[in-house]
Amino acid sequence: MSDETQVISKRASQDIDDVIDRILRDLGNPEPPLKLEDVRELLKLDLTYYSKTDLNLLDEMSHRVRLAGQTIINTTRRMKDVIEKVGLRALILPGERQIFIDNEVVQLKRRFIISHEISHDIIPWHQSILLGDNDETLSPKCYHTMEAEANYGGRQLLFMGERFQTESRDQGAFDWKTVQMFRKQYGNTLTTTLWQTVHSSDPASPTLGAISRHPKHPTIGGQRAGNDNVAYFFGSPSFQQQFSNISSEQIYTAITSYAGFRKTGPVGEGVFTLRDRNGDAFDFNFSSFSNSYDLLTHGTMIGPHKLVIGF
Repeated sequence: MSDETQVISKRASQDIDDVIDRILRDLGNPEPPLKLEDVRELLKLDLTYYSKTDLNLLDEMSHRVRLAGQTIINTTRRMKDVIEKVGLRALILPGERQIFIDNEVVQLKRRFIISHEISHDIIPWHQSILLGDNDETLSPKCYHTMEAEANYGGRQLLFMGERFQTESRDQGAFDWKTVQMFRKQYGNTLTTTLWQTVHSSDPASPTLGAISRHPKHPTIGGQRAGNDNVAYFFGSPSFQQQFSNISSEQIYTAITSYAGFRKTGPVGEGVFTLRDRNGDAFDFNFSSFSNSYDLLTHGTMIGPHKLVIGF
């Protein structure tokens, strides 16, 4: 699984949930889609879009910023290098109550990125590191944990705490039309909605998701996946616990067994058998959908694998 699926502790997730619930209460428990400008106003956070050619702004951004264990030198050239080579798309400076977003990020993706940065601000234990109060260099392991926590918090904020989980589970069996309905209702991308659907699934039904290359049209999903077939492979908490042994390539093998030639919309579905950490076999119902940029896949456990014996 990708770093995006790193399991965060139950205590951390509960603490993040509590903070987000408090924010939603302070906002009067609004109806979706959540207006992030209202959240920023509540938290007194400003938002600035930066350009790689704005050297004065890059110089301001470089002040006391840390990234993946390396202190960024307080020079414009170094900050520009980080943005261009590392692919930094956004950052938050809590001390200045400021979020910076790369103005080249497409509009659809800005919503999640902003909520991710807001999460860094509202998660209490992120504050000391982001403000530079901790004398220890941020280790790569700590950095990845913080990013996983901010991703979790960002999704929980966008999908308004337990509200989406309740509504999603009430829908019953998975259907891409339902995912599209929730995408519009909550104002997020189809990819982010799939991600939250997987993580909000019933614990009794281990569920997985994947963002991958299209087996029949390799250019679809190719930019995000790079040299791999699967860009992101993630699972619900119960899936991560029981099927942590499953690799992204196993999932891609399942996808290639049923994927059709359609470039957009439903691409196919099928039943595939996966073995859990104990070696026990379980059948999963897979379904894939192409948004023309990536292939999105959802898989839900049906139950123990049943051998069919012919006579």
